[in-house]
Amino acid sequence: MEKDIELEHNVYPSIYRKIKLSFGLMTLVMFSAFWTVIYLAENQMEVISLHHWLDTEATRYVSDYEHYGDKTILPNTQEFSTYFSFESVPSWLSSYTKPGFYEYLLAEEDKHFIVLNHPSGEGLMYIVFQDDADDYLDEYEWTLHNYTLLVGGLISLFVVFYAVYVVRSLSKPLSIIEDKITKMSPDSPLFDVETQYTETRHIEQTLLDAKKGIAGYFQREKDFSRFASHELRTPIMVINGSSDLLARVPNQPPVALKAISRIQESSEQMRVLTEAFLLLGKATIDKHHYGDIDLAITLNQQLDEMEPLFAKQGLGYHLNQSLPVQIHAPESFVIIVINNLIKNAFSYSVDSIEVTIQGKQLLITNRHDGNETYNAGYGCGLVIVERICERMGWIFEQQDDGSKFIASVWFG
Repeated sequence: MEKDIELEHNVYPSIYRKIKLSFGLMTLVMFSAFWTVIYLAENQMEVISLHHWLDTEATRYVSDYEHYGDKTILPNTQEFSTYFSFESVPSWLSSYTKPGFYEYLLAEEDKHFIVLNHPSGEGLMYIVFQDDADDYLDEYEWTLHNYTLLVGGLISLFVVFYAVYVVRSLSKPLSIIEDKITKMSPDSPLFDVETQYTETRHIEQTLLDAKKGIAGYFQREKDFSRFASHELRTPIMVINGSSDLLARVPNQPPVALKAISRIQESSEQMRVLTEAFLLLGKATIDKHHYGDIDLAITLNQQLDEMEPLFAKQGLGYHLNQSLPVQIHAPESFVIIVINNLIKNAFSYSVDSIEVTIQGKQLLITNRHDGNETYNAGYGCGLVIVERICERMGWIFEQQDDGSKFIASVWFG
């Protein structure tokens, strides 16, 4: 089971990793958006301030020009340079011919300026910040940047700590539940419901109830196996012994001898089935239950014992043997597999059946021509065959082409 869990961990993604990646990605996006907004806001504040100053100087000049005409005082000459399109204009500035606010990188100097129609109605007027004159906000920007960095850093730390807290608060109960799953086996002690969330507590309680049910089921199965081992085997031994004693009584009528023979056969079948069921109910099969079984000999013995039954149904069989071998397995398992497959084939066949042994493989073929025939019901049929093959690691296959049914067992 541990190997299966490890395999699932390799195939499927971890929910813990999913939560961590989701919160990490969300935090990264939030940080990126937060600092991007701060950066853009700082730049826009600077641009708005510069534009406002330029707009104020331009508005003042236009207003004064209505009263003083060409004698109007130019914008602050210590901060601005003023040019007119009908006079000499720097070459880099002459390309701007529409009113508006502009920014131009001249060498290493970032120039901010405004272009407006001259109040006289002739040409354009340019108001340009002098070199470094538009850096008056640098000290304010530095202070704002420091405060922003401090506040942003505190917010970032809070978000990180909160994300870690949320991830741990979600992953811890899941980790507890995963640990509880490893304790579901009946031999593990009962566990307590300890998580603090309604949903996870419901899962834990369901696991606990299931564990109690599984433990009860295994205990009942163990008790049944223990009781059956004694209470069933004892009467079967008594029946076998009694039938043997009856068979020794002289001068018995044929009917009595026939009845004794049937009792012996039935008690032997009960012994084999009881042993097989008890072995299937065990977690491990002890070595003393195993033996070297000759497939050909065992098959012929079972066919001989079932021959009277086949005669009553008016059917026969064809036996083909090729390199039969010995297998190491519990004898009861091999007998039940052979008996149930052969009896199942006779139950549904409309003609003689084909029985073939090829090494460790047993093939039984019967023709039914698509007709449902009466099933006399022998043992536990193919179900117990599947259970035995699954337990022993044998390969059991069935094929039905609508006319023939083929059952195959490889005693590997």
